[in-house]
Amino acid sequence: MTNKLVLEFWDRNGNLNLKNKNYRSFVRKLVEGQLKEDIGRDDITTESTILKDKKIKAEIISNQSGVVAGIEESSLFTKKDKLIKIKKDGDIVRKGDIIIEIIGPANDILGYERTLLNILQRMCGIATETYNTKKLIKNKCKITATRKTLLHLIDKKAVVIGGGLTHRLNLNDFILIKDNHLKILNNNIKKALMLAVKNGKSKHIEIEVKNEKEALEAANSIKRLKSNKNFAILFDNMKATKIKNTIKKINNLINENIKNNNKILFEASGNINQNNIKEYSKTGVDVISLGLLTHSVKAFDLSLEIK
Repeated sequence: MTNKLVLEFWDRNGNLNLKNKNYRSFVRKLVEGQLKEDIGRDDITTESTILKDKKIKAEIISNQSGVVAGIEESSLFTKKDKLIKIKKDGDIVRKGDIIIEIIGPANDILGYERTLLNILQRMCGIATETYNTKKLIKNKCKITATRKTLLHLIDKKAVVIGGGLTHRLNLNDFILIKDNHLKILNNNIKKALMLAVKNGKSKHIEIEVKNEKEALEAANSIKRLKSNKNFAILFDNMKATKIKNTIKKINNLINENIKNNNKILFEASGNINQNNIKEYSKTGVDVISLGLLTHSVKAFDLSLEIK
């Protein structure tokens, strides 16, 4: 039951595919916008040196080991071209592996080469970072993205391919009461939760806390509300030892008196990286959210070569 609630709370991967009209529209607009910026009015080099509609074969090749992502999105680049998907999203590749073959007019392929590589390199980079980070955790604790993204939904999709969860795709996904909300409410945790239950349309409510006192206040407030909504507590920038001790207190005082389907879930975030994530995964949290999966990830090394 707990794992099901974790996925209900923090995973929206079912919306991140081209069959979903909102996701397809997002990716199409992104691709069209970036192509327009990159090509400008015309690709004058190709027009000057290559015969129009000259057919060529190109291969996108991996120059490192990692996880493939962005294969589905690559299909939106081709028009007259034949795109052959050698690898699929989630495949593990090594240096020298061919990911995609493209057969078509040279002016088309050379026109979108850089934009296609940019998106593939970013998505593969995020998927690989997520995959490598997830491997450091040896229990059921999951990792999830944050909203610290550059290419928004595409970044979230890459995290999913690497084995992570999406967290919120937008502010409408579920209620997350953060420090700035609490400041506006004079740090009144009880009032914030009460208003969220009374006025909120989401059945999922999460609240951010920065210390044990706030966490216990949040947990006690949740217990008194006696609501059928699902709740989570987000520990922000707290040390792993403090989170572990706080969760023990909450479980002893609160969760044992709450029905399974209304169990309080726990998230940790803030200053968590590959060096300390294993320690945080042992605290009892259900998920760990990491901005590093998306905000500063290194691009995957790919190249497009003409054959």
